[in-house]
Amino acid sequence: MLKFMKKIPGGLLLVPMLISALFATFLPDIFKIGGMTEAFYTTKGINYIVALVCFCSSAALDLEKMKKVIRKQGSILALKVAICFLFSFLYFKFFGMNGIFGISAIAFTATICSLNPSLYLALVSDYGDPGDEAAFGLTGLLCVPAFPMLVYSVSKVSGVDWMPVVSVLVPIVSGIVIGNLDKDLGKFFAGAVPILTPFMGWAFGAGINLIAAFKAGLEGILLTVIFYVVSFPLLWLFETKVLKESGITTFAISSIAGLSVSVPSLIAAADPSVADIASVAVAQIALGVVITSIITPYITAVYAKKKGIEKRVL
Repeated sequence: MLKFMKKIPGGLLLVPMLISALFATFLPDIFKIGGMTEAFYTTKGINYIVALVCFCSSAALDLEKMKKVIRKQGSILALKVAICFLFSFLYFKFFGMNGIFGISAIAFTATICSLNPSLYLALVSDYGDPGDEAAFGLTGLLCVPAFPMLVYSVSKVSGVDWMPVVSVLVPIVSGIVIGNLDKDLGKFFAGAVPILTPFMGWAFGAGINLIAAFKAGLEGILLTVIFYVVSFPLLWLFETKVLKESGITTFAISSIAGLSVSVPSLIAAADPSVADIASVAVAQIALGVVITSIITPYITAVYAKKKGIEKRVL
């Protein structure tokens, strides 16, 4: 099984995620028996596993080499943030809450802001370098629902809650501090990241209903196309032409996270007037999660082969 997963780009994440999604779709309540089983096999474990991977990967961040991570991954993510704010604001301004072609402002914002850190980690583990892996904690900042909700609030000119962002920073900073105070301990924790990847994939898959996702149909496909078109070209050009890097980071961050499916519901909880729009957005985003989870690893592998980038052996 392990050899099979390693043959697939991002397989350590995708195979467990697909199996988990099948359970979530056809046997959604099978693991909801409380206690450790429910915490381990359902979405209740997402926050813990993401925080743990943030901590372990951040422990590998050597402050002496931090400048390179900030220069490459930090600047790429900063550009993505700028793109998210700009296009979300413009979408609200020109198309309003209901959007265009069946794509609401909620669906648009939640999608373009999305980044699947677990798939990022799986892909850079295959085709990236240690610096890419160490930047996992930074990608975690954009993974949580707090980021698209922040962009949505600013674009709509409403109140902003900063605490969810702070809660992501705490395990990242903790890992950096411990890893730099004790290099051996940092190396020990960093070694746990590949082991934790399948568990993270399972946790994300537990929140994906495949039937609901495919009901979104053409609108979900269109939303996925928009996701790629809005950010990928600018990020890839910046990484390859300005930073003179391989372009793998841009490919690795170009997928929609399972957590993004929860964003419309969270927005609707705060603003019940958009409940109907939010329910449609959930299905559209879910289909985007499925599509990008398949397409992104494939095109990353094709691109890496074209560039002569050998797949790393873990």
